[in-house]
Amino acid sequence: MNEPHYLCKSKHFWQPDWCERDFFLASPNAHTVFYATIGGLTRFFSFPESAWIGRILVTLVLAWGWTRCLSQLLLTPWAVLWSAWIFLCFAACGNFSGEWLVGGVEGKVPCYGFLLAALGDALRRRYLLAATWAGLAVSFHPVVGSWGLLAFALSWGIQRVIDAVRLKHRLIQAGVLSKERPQEKIDSFADKHQWPHQSLGSFIWPCVVLIVLALPGLIPVYQLLTESVSPETRRAGTYLQVYFRLAHHLDPMLFPLRSYVCYSLLVIVWLCSCRWGGRTNAKCRLDHIVFWSITFALAGILIGWGPRPPMQMPFYDQRMNLLKFYPFRLADVLLPIAVAVSLVSVLERTAFQATSNKTWRAYLLHPLWLLTLVFIAGLWRAHSMTETNRYSLEDRADWLDVCSWIDHNLPSDALVQSPTNGWAFKWFARRAEYVAFKDCPQDAAGIVEWNTRLKFLQKWFEKNYADEFYSASELKSLRQQTGLTHLLTDRLGPLELEPIYRNGTFQVYDLTSLD
Repeated sequence: MNEPHYLCKSKHFWQPDWCERDFFLASPNAHTVFYATIGGLTRFFSFPESAWIGRILVTLVLAWGWTRCLSQLLLTPWAVLWSAWIFLCFAACGNFSGEWLVGGVEGKVPCYGFLLAALGDALRRRYLLAATWAGLAVSFHPVVGSWGLLAFALSWGIQRVIDAVRLKHRLIQAGVLSKERPQEKIDSFADKHQWPHQSLGSFIWPCVVLIVLALPGLIPVYQLLTESVSPETRRAGTYLQVYFRLAHHLDPMLFPLRSYVCYSLLVIVWLCSCRWGGRTNAKCRLDHIVFWSITFALAGILIGWGPRPPMQMPFYDQRMNLLKFYPFRLADVLLPIAVAVSLVSVLERTAFQATSNKTWRAYLLHPLWLLTLVFIAGLWRAHSMTETNRYSLEDRADWLDVCSWIDHNLPSDALVQSPTNGWAFKWFARRAEYVAFKDCPQDAAGIVEWNTRLKFLQKWFEKNYADEFYSASELKSLRQQTGLTHLLTDRLGPLELEPIYRNGTFQVYDLTSLD
């Protein structure tokens, strides 16, 4: 999960002097709205407390949006819950591009909640409310929110054109268009048959609300995308983001075969569900949006598929720049939701009605038992796959111990380099890091500097270990080149310097003693 990433950024957002020397925390913010709202918990609570409170808050937003949307798609309130169980089971089995929805606190969780709420109110034709929730979705996570908004806009616009063509055809059949003042006849006919006909004002005001509420999230992202850097730096930053740091999310050629197989099966089930009985206008609207999300994902696959190294692909720069906008993540979530809704719809129309009689046999064969088993299996699967850290139980205890010692004994302005497999160092030790692989900035200049620091440390450790020993002069040179005050190691060594703290796994060295 990215909770250490989000919550440490949030604390620095509210207290800039906290870990002020940390390279990642000092980089430009891409999720300002999250830091300014939910991230404000870090002002009053510890990181674990902020995480738990934040999880509750964002999950409530998600549950609210889920209910607001799916209550328009399913017949009974319980069916909304059952669809969530099936979706959680799908999510526990895996995903396509690494997208997740439930289990942590970060900006995309309330974003999806607001997107679902926006769709629910759009299905009710409450467009001003829908615009409000959509604007908040974009603010909390501009990438996810913008993809969701684009999918809705395309489905809505095309449906309007289709409905207009159908209406014109019906009017021609009725002979209305051959009479005088055809526009008045069209309007009269549209009102009579409940055509979704809105005035210009009813369209403009939702757009205004949407833009105003989305701007707080869009402005920081616009600043990141238009930062003043050289074309070479921008190109290098995009390459590192797409094909190195976030390749498991952005490069379709790195997605496992299992993901392609499982999501192809979901697409087949979803396509079959489009032909099943019980279709409603609301379900059709959802399917149109899911169709566009799948279209975005397929476009991403076509854009990213090609020879490796990627520089050999035609139009490599343009394709790389398109991939960095995560074209797969919307389908990663919406497709399992659509399949879950379709399955529950079938149960509503068939199995639940068939077992409505009050016999013991009907009670024992009720599909609710199967849904309950699906829910339990999803929980078990999710628990078995959870990786809370990268250490064994013994090493984890040593990691928490050394981080606690650093928190209580090192100066607040210390700059530490932790091991490459370190886990949430700033969360536990509350000290600045020189560089960490997990904590990559999102601006081009910051990404390039992040990579430069990683490469520098790797080369320094390899070069100076030629004699299988790190001398005091070499360590002093490291301090002069990086500004490091302390070094936290596990397997690194031996060093010509006595540690100031040591436990069974880790050692802390004071590089300032070499000055």
